[in-house]
Amino acid sequence: MPAESAAAEFAAPRAVVPLLWEVTERYFTLLQAHASAERMREEVLTDDFRTGFVDGLVREGDQGLREFLAARSDFFDESHTVEQMSTPEQLPDGRVRVRTRLQFFLRQRIGKAPASDSFTGKAFHLWEFAPRPDGSWRVAAQLVEGFAALDANARRLFSQPASGLTLDDR
Repeated sequence: MPAESAAAEFAAPRAVVPLLWEVTERYFTLLQAHASAERMREEVLTDDFRTGFVDGLVREGDQGLREFLAARSDFFDESHTVEQMSTPEQLPDGRVRVRTRLQFFLRQRIGKAPASDSFTGKAFHLWEFAPRPDGSWRVAAQLVEGFAALDANARRLFSQPASGLTLDDR
């Protein structure tokens, strides 16, 4: 393939990068605000949204989204800062795939005590985004590919990707 054709082929995906950053930030804003499944689908997710671990538990669709939100409902203070996003890859179905590296901080109360646990580290995600007729994008998948720089609590929390979060294993 001539270089000009290859450049033209990837020009459109590169042009959507700011839109993908925007929808990713909106996703995390809603997630951190404990938005309902309905609101998340209404504002940023596709109906067939998938989340979980690439080589582990994956939750899909409405029920999967509700399970995911319930599993993380104990976090009361959290932040996710996307540090890097790869060049988008156009998929055959018109969706776009990217990879991100992000820094996270999560805090969870310890029972009814006035104490809490925090969880910090970096996460690597595989994302899929679906275009909409109005030119906006929706998150179709957010799947964890791996972690780095995890503190002890985060290592425990994410130690069993096949099972999802392990909040009860203290």
